[in-house]
Amino acid sequence: MRLDARWRVPVYKGRRLPKALAPYAASVFSWEWMIQDVLNGRTPPPVVARERPPLREYQHEPVKLIQNAHASQAPGFLLAYPTGSGKTAICICATHDLPDVRRALVVTKLDVVPAWRRAISYFGSGGKRWVVINPEQLWRLFFHPLRPLNSLPVDKAAEFAAQGGILHFPFDVVIVDESHMLASPASLRSRTVQRLLLPEHGTNRRPWFLRASASPFSNPGETAYLDDLLAHAAGVEAPGALSRAGYQEWLSRLGFTLNTDHTRRWFHDLNSDDVNKLNHLLFSRGVGTTATAEELGLPSMTRELRPVELSPDDQVQYESAWSEFRAQYGLEAVDDVLDDTSEALRRVQKASLLKAPKVAQIVAGLVEEGYQVVVPAWYLDSVSAIARLTAAALKARGLPDRVVEITGADRHLRERKRQLFQAGHALVAVTNSLEGVNFHAGEHGGAGNGRDATQSPRACVIADVLTGGRRVLQAEGRTHRDGQRSQTVYVFAENTLEEEWLARVLRAAAGTQALVQSPRDAQDLMDLATQLTGVADKEPGQ
Repeated sequence: MRLDARWRVPVYKGRRLPKALAPYAASVFSWEWMIQDVLNGRTPPPVVARERPPLREYQHEPVKLIQNAHASQAPGFLLAYPTGSGKTAICICATHDLPDVRRALVVTKLDVVPAWRRAISYFGSGGKRWVVINPEQLWRLFFHPLRPLNSLPVDKAAEFAAQGGILHFPFDVVIVDESHMLASPASLRSRTVQRLLLPEHGTNRRPWFLRASASPFSNPGETAYLDDLLAHAAGVEAPGALSRAGYQEWLSRLGFTLNTDHTRRWFHDLNSDDVNKLNHLLFSRGVGTTATAEELGLPSMTRELRPVELSPDDQVQYESAWSEFRAQYGLEAVDDVLDDTSEALRRVQKASLLKAPKVAQIVAGLVEEGYQVVVPAWYLDSVSAIARLTAAALKARGLPDRVVEITGADRHLRERKRQLFQAGHALVAVTNSLEGVNFHAGEHGGAGNGRDATQSPRACVIADVLTGGRRVLQAEGRTHRDGQRSQTVYVFAENTLEEEWLARVLRAAAGTQALVQSPRDAQDLMDLATQLTGVADKEPGQ
């Protein structure tokens, strides 16, 4: 083997890859797979003539809308469908029939890359060259006129690619899955995506930009990655790269009030005028589509609050940690990215372990009632503690103490553990992986070896609320998806600042649901927030 001088990928020359090297072969639809064909002088593998797998009935309409937007010369499209509604299939099948598309790039989080590759293999490539990549690897698509990116540390290479990279190959369609990850325009991933959307060298042809998310934004200020769609719908020029304040000023010129009328406030930084304006521009002008679970014939979410009482000593310790956390971060920016190196954040994470025994008892109780339970937690110590204590609580009740931990730190065993849960061999899964992993009942083939997942009802117990509304919606969707109902239980320490934080998280989630035209779900979330705060809030849209 040798390292190719241009592409900086390991290359083996021979008629057949030796068996010992098979584990290192390029994955289908990867960047390396594309380079392999380039080095071999091959075109994309021919599409096997077969009948395309059928879509669900409700998926045909968004496929048509996406294709209509492309035909109308709109710069892109936003697919804002609920979690578990099949956005991946919609995007693939819509791209199949787009004219003059040779190469399609899918940008998705690392955990979701295998799911996209499987889906493209299932639905077929449609004669296109597909590349599926995670945002941290996007720099590999570029070269730099002055810097040899492949010889630089990854962080430096990524920064130079975002600043002045030139694509090795142009793409005709760029699909960003979980597109809310671009909500911060200043982030490296956002700047790199914007770089690959520049017009092809020597032409005015730019990639067509398809965005997909169940939780695309929580307020209008998070829509900067959709500025081309808003500008197209409003009949104005896109604003280009702006600061946060500059973008808000541009939104004001489009007619957004950005919550200047506080008397009508029902969720921070959002009011009904802005909801209506955003819905009109994105979903009534041909550049986006959304739907509620009810409209698609999917079950609605069931949520409940579960307060727990701490001992007096634990209460003091817990409240102290939250007070320090609040002093550093405040309680407003629930959807901002928190600096996980902060001492205040580490303290409140450590303090949350005081709640873990109570969480374990709640989970064991649900298992006793016949549920299989998924417990999202945000950091590794929480995952380990909750898993250990839950196993002990199950054993104390005479139940099988089968609990699996599924984290990003254990990628090689993660799918095997997930299948153990889906097959019913484990009754509880504690995880910090919230995207690209399914735990819903009856998942087709989800138990491995062609076996479907169990039909046992699922429950999702959310015990850590250290992130914002979009993330808790993603957590809920791990078990409540694909037409399968699941209940979600929010566990919080009563009479602590965590209670106030959870209320704001639920309001943030309500904002997301209102902005994607799910007023019933938004109101359900607001009702829970009101239970926590005792403050009457106006209904969404009023």
